[in-house]
Amino acid sequence: MKKGLIIHYIIGIAAVFLVFAAAYYIQQNPKNLLSAGIIILAGCLVAFSQFQIIKQKKKQ
Repeated sequence: MKKGLIIHYIIGIAAVFLVFAAAYYIQQNPKNLLSAGIIILAGCLVAFSQFQIIKQKKKQ
């Protein structure tokens, strides 16, 4: 595994955990749907972009 790839894995996994935590937060307190929804959207975007970076770096 390339040295720079580990940081992308860590960021991607952290983003996935953030999305799960925000989804759990929505389940516990549905009043804050907007703020937790924004966190979920941002976390999914970060996780997807890290996946794309990992996929591109593995091809090289």
